[in-house]
Amino acid sequence: MDQKIKEEYSSLSAFSAGTCLSIYLPTHKSGVEINEKQDLIVFKNALQYCARELAATGLEELTIDALLKPGYDLLKHETFWYNLDKGLAVFIAEGFFKTLLLPIEVPEEVHIQKFFHLSPIVSVMTNNEHFFMLVFSKDSTAFYKGNGYGLEKMEVEGLPTGIDDVIRFEEKDERKLFRGGGTAPGAEANFHGHGSGLSDEKEYISQYLKEVDQTLWTEVLANERAPLILCSVEYMVGIYRQVSNYKFIAEEYLQGNYDQLDTNALFEKVQDIVTPLLKAEKKKALQNYYNQVATELTSSMPEKVIPASYFAQISDLFVQENLHLWGSFDQESNKLDIHPEKQAGDECLVNRAMQNTLANGGRVFVLPAEKMPKQSQIAAFLRFKT
Repeated sequence: MDQKIKEEYSSLSAFSAGTCLSIYLPTHKSGVEINEKQDLIVFKNALQYCARELAATGLEELTIDALLKPGYDLLKHETFWYNLDKGLAVFIAEGFFKTLLLPIEVPEEVHIQKFFHLSPIVSVMTNNEHFFMLVFSKDSTAFYKGNGYGLEKMEVEGLPTGIDDVIRFEEKDERKLFRGGGTAPGAEANFHGHGSGLSDEKEYISQYLKEVDQTLWTEVLANERAPLILCSVEYMVGIYRQVSNYKFIAEEYLQGNYDQLDTNALFEKVQDIVTPLLKAEKKKALQNYYNQVATELTSSMPEKVIPASYFAQISDLFVQENLHLWGSFDQESNKLDIHPEKQAGDECLVNRAMQNTLANGGRVFVLPAEKMPKQSQIAAFLRFKT
């Protein structure tokens, strides 16, 4: 899901028009709220709010109706409202309509500007931290890629689906071993003679897991450094660690048989293991900030951070979650105005700083208030001194 958001972000951030509507709603994946169509009702109320606000600007009723029509049409699509995630973002402009299901809860917000408001989805869009998960037994193998929001099964070409894909006992007395999983029907089997043969079941399992590891290494893991979580019974986890070439297998693992669990259940099981692992990049960025906190390469003052974002100065931007700073910045005159409350013509300067930083190759970290550097609302590690 976050990959789709990443793909959409560039076009959304570059879009501008006379009127751009950005609607964010917390939604529900299940429960009584679905049956009572609460999310649909909240979205309808948001559309009605947009209509009133647009009318107050003097926009003609026919223009407003045409602009909001795709939104009202969405209300009729019952299937959509029964298949939501934790959050919903809807972007509307003349000739443009886009919905994004979000794996995070977002505050209920409506923004009417000349560009789309994107800061609520940046934490998803910028999430580069991921992990891999291997669920295996003698009878099955499944490989997953996940992040802080969910888990997705990967189809890996040539990955054995069980020990029988690798080990066959064609001649038990001589104990010959051959690869059968990838052999085309009618093709000659590829035998691997082992002399006196493998002595016990552990050696057969070891051969099987070597093949699993080699396939994953070749197809996926050779250039990766993300943690790999193993999910299996204890003795098979031990064997896999011995035969694996991958250097980033997590110390903790899920012990037991998880062949029958779906991705949502697996994700719930593995969260306690992966959560601290996925914080490594953020932790390193914060440590770098604190190491330079006494120098001119850091700032926690909006008056410095926001202009710096316009001039490609920011390497790492730290923003308090759900933060709005209203005002304007004139890049030509380098004049910044920040208002305590939103005024006519204001934009969210936090939203703009995030977009500027990402567009200029910087990183954005959205943090809860208690994790922000120096109890600030917005802070930055700069590429160069001003």
